[in-house]
Amino acid sequence: MDKRPIIALLLSLCVPGLGHIYAGKGDKGAAILASSIIIGSLNIIFLLVFASSNPDPTVFWSYWIPRIGHDVLAFWSLLFWAWVIADSFK
Repeated sequence: MDKRPIIALLLSLCVPGLGHIYAGKGDKGAAILASSIIIGSLNIIFLLVFASSNPDPTVFWSYWIPRIGHDVLAFWSLLFWAWVIADSFK
């Protein structure tokens, strides 16, 4: 079966790691999928901590640390996803 790079790209766009699995790199795809689940879970935890703490913006620890943690995780998860999409196309 001929593997098409554009299909791998589209699959990785939908689910990180799925394009690698389609391309025959199952171990790498599984590792990427597991990493995406871990990063997403950490981001959700930060969101829950941030939302449930009823933060006061004037208090650094209760407002800014969860907010910065969430933003940093969101940035790195988007960067990771972009890398996965580009790598699956190769």
